[in-house]
Amino acid sequence: MNSVRLWATILTVVAFIAGGAAGWLLAAGGNRPAPSRGLFSDYQQMLVDKFQLSAERARLLHVVLANYEKDIAEIKDRHMADITSGMEPELAEKGRYYKDLIHDKVLPENQRAQFDALALGIPWTPVRQ
Repeated sequence: MNSVRLWATILTVVAFIAGGAAGWLLAAGGNRPAPSRGLFSDYQQMLVDKFQLSAERARLLHVVLANYEKDIAEIKDRHMADITSGMEPELAEKGRYYKDLIHDKVLPENQRAQFDALALGIPWTPVRQ
């Protein structure tokens, strides 16, 4: 155990393992998402502070406001579905218009059949010019 090379090798291995462990710990801690703040977190904190709510009442307030936030999200999702379904015909028409522009104006005539096949989901191979 008096060899300098042996000690250097041991030191290198220990440093490598320590660096790997430290890197893993830092990466694991750094990749955690920050706790999300709800829509009412500032309001909740203001009520807790203003009315000096006990821990039990603060938890109850948190549950109430979390349910309120969930209900708001459900209402928004339901109405967004209504809005989206109302836009579908117009979006489909615009999609056809721009597909036709690409087909007729952008692509050379010898590549239009391949574009049609691609639009239908049929596999194709590129044509070289």
